[in-house]
Amino acid sequence: MESWLRDIEGARNEAEVVRHARDYCALLNPRDLAPLETGIRHVRIESGADIAATREKLARGWAGVRAHAEELQNLRDLMIVLSRAAERLAELQATSR
Repeated sequence: MESWLRDIEGARNEAEVVRHARDYCALLNPRDLAPLETGIRHVRIESGADIAATREKLARGWAGVRAHAEELQNLRDLMIVLSRAAERLAELQATSR
């Protein structure tokens, strides 16, 4: 996961951040999202807005998760990657003003 975070940190524009987040999400196995409610399991990143929206959706769903800690590690990692991507987008937007 550290390499994904470094890639996001080094992104020079929104398209790069989105690409890294989308590529990370493509690696997820449906089992990784299984602890979430059915309506929350779909993860699709096509734009910068999708990053924040998906992160928020997962955060809301997280409250209802009942699983063992080892089953949650991939979800935790996903939340970390999406959070860092959202932060990087905000940084890029702030520097472009």
